[in-house]
Amino acid sequence: MNDNTVDYTKIMDALNSSIDLMAGEGVADESVIQKLSNAQQIVQQAMSYSLSRDRG
Repeated sequence: MNDNTVDYTKIMDALNSSIDLMAGEGVADESVIQKLSNAQQIVQQAMSYSLSRDRG
């Protein structure tokens, strides 16, 4: 059987790691950080939608 479940926690962990890595390296490219932050918000919205669909 194929499992098409999206693991949102892995996606969020990867985004968080990317932001942490940039901060640790002193990279101050705000446009990249902003895009990563936007991606986090999109993933959170998708996760919330997915959970609400599962409930009912």
